[in-house]
Amino acid sequence: MSYEEYLRLPHGMYDREEEWIKRERRILDFHAKCGEKIGCTLKKYSPLGYSSTFIRGANTAKDKVYTLNSKSGKALILSCDSTPSVFRNYVTNSNGESQRIAFVAPLFRYRNSHSRHFTQLGYSIINEKPSEDESLDINLIQLAKSMTDLFDANGIKTKIHINDYGALRNILSKYVSENELAQLLHTLQFSSRDERIQIFQQLIKDEGRCNELIDLFSQEPRIISLKYKKENNLNLPEEYMKLYKMAEGLNYITGVDIYFDPTDLHSIETIDTYLLRFRTLDGIALGDGGEYTRYARRWNEKIKNFWSVASGVEAIERNSPLKLTEDIKRKIAICNIDASPNFVLKVIKALENMGENVAYKGNIKNIGKAIKKIKDDYTHIVILGCNEENGQDIKIKSLNSSDNIIIGSPNKRIYVNPEKDEEER
Repeated sequence: MSYEEYLRLPHGMYDREEEWIKRERRILDFHAKCGEKIGCTLKKYSPLGYSSTFIRGANTAKDKVYTLNSKSGKALILSCDSTPSVFRNYVTNSNGESQRIAFVAPLFRYRNSHSRHFTQLGYSIINEKPSEDESLDINLIQLAKSMTDLFDANGIKTKIHINDYGALRNILSKYVSENELAQLLHTLQFSSRDERIQIFQQLIKDEGRCNELIDLFSQEPRIISLKYKKENNLNLPEEYMKLYKMAEGLNYITGVDIYFDPTDLHSIETIDTYLLRFRTLDGIALGDGGEYTRYARRWNEKIKNFWSVASGVEAIERNSPLKLTEDIKRKIAICNIDASPNFVLKVIKALENMGENVAYKGNIKNIGKAIKKIKDDYTHIVILGCNEENGQDIKIKSLNSSDNIIIGSPNKRIYVNPEKDEEER
């Protein structure tokens, strides 16, 4: 039966019924709670913006968008990507301080899919310091944990696929100029396996180097773990070797399997180094993310560092049986004086195993200033240093009372290197 146009909705648009709305509300509630665990402030962004918002720094609008003009002739777009909205809101409402955001963004994309209007949600860290060890991006690991917590709260078992765009850029930059590299990466992103091989053969005259890339781009996704590093079981080029340590850190904190997926170049135009793709155990894509610092700096110089991960209400609802989570009690900020990144991860893992909600706030020099910065957003603080790493008990200090909690250091017995732990297992 055909209906008159005024009685129909455009393709990809839906009216939602009571059961769906209740599921959406529960997903959004889980999202807020998982963000609160790592100190995120909840924000919801406008569904409409100026075209310039979405083409500045990187053209995320492209051609599959809903465009319109205001009565004054301004070019407008129904919001098609959450990241520029995060940038816009941060730049116009902050003084450059660090922020953690749990965002909700109604989006519209003109595409051949089951939904052209959907709600993206995720977590962003803005203007916090990068990890001291570039192989172990703790900020991105924490965001990944929030995302896997969100999926788990909704009853979805997941895995993470990882790639390293920084490593690929380093290899290709030896054969093309900086100006040519962006177009080459764009071409590779949308090329078939055979087309990619042909590009490498034409571009790279060093036969050994060329074959190394051909082998890399011929691999299927495989589990990656630090225990494979010594023998380089995945046959990674030197530039990719730090993936072993990052994958181990992700697995250690999230508890999900990590797969190296060298052929997935999704969002390579905006992500700096590690790409994370969240998938169900059956391989269905749920979301993605990484570090977007270069894109953010092009968008506005006020943003110095930026990490983000995202999924969608609809993607979660389609794959979720849903279950409830508990309310948050303690919110613990971890500050580091001179402990190693590996030990910081051990403490995060130990506290989360106790059911605590933890946010790593980086290295500090002045404890008093650190407490002033975090006291409005956290209930407790943990200060880590070489003493705790060498086995001294860890104090969880209340910011609102004289009550403190003492726990044993994960290194109570002796200092153990996580890499050696894995080799021994």
